[in-house]
Amino acid sequence: MEIRLVFYYLIIGLGAVISAVFALFLGKKKGIPKDTLKIFLALALIFGITGAVLMGRLQNFVMSLTGLPFSYSRMRIFGGLLFTPVFLYFPVKYLAGDFGLITDTFCPGMYILLGFSKIACAVYGCCYGIPLDTGIYNRFSECTVFPVQLLESVLCFMLFGLMYFYTAKAKHRKGTAWGLSGILYGVMRFFIEFLRYYTPEEKTFFLGINFWQVISIITVTAGAVSLIYTCLGKSRGCKNDIPQCEE
Repeated sequence: MEIRLVFYYLIIGLGAVISAVFALFLGKKKGIPKDTLKIFLALALIFGITGAVLMGRLQNFVMSLTGLPFSYSRMRIFGGLLFTPVFLYFPVKYLAGDFGLITDTFCPGMYILLGFSKIACAVYGCCYGIPLDTGIYNRFSECTVFPVQLLESVLCFMLFGLMYFYTAKAKHRKGTAWGLSGILYGVMRFFIEFLRYYTPEEKTFFLGINFWQVISIITVTAGAVSLIYTCLGKSRGCKNDIPQCEE
């Protein structure tokens, strides 16, 4: 296996570990029992990987239908953001009864993983930016390009800080973190895509925008629907149905 690919997976793995540790820390602060938290964390990891694989397969399928040239994708972490809460809903409701508290706990750490994944992309050389006279050399394009992966990583870490402080507020509306995240990340990703390199055909995948900009719009829409649905509910603040930790 190529050494760059080894570092790629190691960096993503490090991000996943830090994200999980932070979720455990935040869950303890919110009073979620350790055993309950570990179960949902394991499920979130499984569902996140499943979502990422599904998104990769979706990209491959759609691109094959269009006849556009594309690189085969095994997984896309973007899919974890979209599919994890969907898959996690029923186990959480069945075992704990407070989906909003769990998603508020896992949401900030998700951006740690996304931030590290973009650092991994920069190291490996994939997902590179538009060509520039002054930039970083990319081995795939064999020219200097805009360091879009690093910019995206910085923005993800900024979103991590924002979502952490938001969910830490005692009076925030419980369960809104994931919907708000979908809106913020979707908007950020939509505009970031203008700085990423695509062929002329890929740039005009649908109504003049590329595939990932379409997915970004879907993500913003899903986030808005989730946010509106949650805000119309009666759940507010940090009140929850999970027994408080006795430690």
